[in-house]
Amino acid sequence: MSPKNTLKQEKYSETDNSAHIYITEEFMSKRISAITREQARKQIRPTSDVFARYLLSSPKCTHLTKAFINAVLEDAGETPVTDVKIMSPFNLKECIYDKESIMDVKVSDENGTTYDVEIQTAASDSFWNRMTYYNNRVFNSQLKESDQYDRLSPAVVIALLYDHIYGSTGKFRFNEKMHHYSLVVHKDNHDELFYPLGDPEKYHILELDRFDIRENALYTVNGTEQRKLAPSLFRWLRFFKNGSREDFMKRYGETDTEIAEAKAKYEKFLTDDQLRDAQLRHEMWLHDRAQDKADARKEGLAEGRTAGRIEGRAEERTRIARSLLRAGISVSAVASSTGLTEEEIKSL
Repeated sequence: MSPKNTLKQEKYSETDNSAHIYITEEFMSKRISAITREQARKQIRPTSDVFARYLLSSPKCTHLTKAFINAVLEDAGETPVTDVKIMSPFNLKECIYDKESIMDVKVSDENGTTYDVEIQTAASDSFWNRMTYYNNRVFNSQLKESDQYDRLSPAVVIALLYDHIYGSTGKFRFNEKMHHYSLVVHKDNHDELFYPLGDPEKYHILELDRFDIRENALYTVNGTEQRKLAPSLFRWLRFFKNGSREDFMKRYGETDTEIAEAKAKYEKFLTDDQLRDAQLRHEMWLHDRAQDKADARKEGLAEGRTAGRIEGRAEERTRIARSLLRAGISVSAVASSTGLTEEEIKSL
């Protein structure tokens, strides 16, 4: 069958899945090929999931992954790592049809601590449970059958959120604390650690919409105390926030070599047809999935309303039939009046 015939068949048939795939592929290819580099720059940000995976989960760029993790640890006053290993290396084909809109990179350091680095453009109500579940799974997966518990090492989540999640129901306040990190202490003594050897599971949450582009900006912590971000974390967050600007390096006088390399990889991503197309295809695919879910929900609601009306009418006929029977009306007359069968009426 020729492409032309396939298209014609798809126009009249919803059951030919192969034709549907053909049409979708052609449509996506046309849309993507028409996008210029500058249009792609507006659509693809440093936080876009395929690019972020390309940046942070490439085995050839572990020094960038380590630099970002250490920036987060430095800001939290924790010991930096000296070496990292990518546990979920970048796979271009998998990225396109990944059902998640969450960038997820797993890394381990020289001590066996596992880091789950995530970037989310939107945080849903399920964020807390999902984050906890993922970290639990990472922690538990370290043990094989018959392994001893002393083989377990800490598991750490670093989640960069495009929108804030703390105080999300209240009024947004700029310059509120944007780096939140966990520490389990005794409820009746906050100066004493609950886990004497350190928390087995840790969490760092970074809220990018609270980020202030001014290097000396102060963030309110503990109600009244204020502090700046660690310089290294500030530089990384500035890149994730505004790194899509073509003049980023010059505008901000950025001299950090690792940020410069991250920026160069971003520019390469925009000009590499395969990489850029992967990001745009992934976004289109996610939009299509979201639309399919919305359409299915509308259809389900419509079917539910129809079923409800039918069920309501049936209940009303039953109620009327009972009233007529109590009034002494014959079964045949009740059947004629309500549309119920005589068998249905006799069973009332």
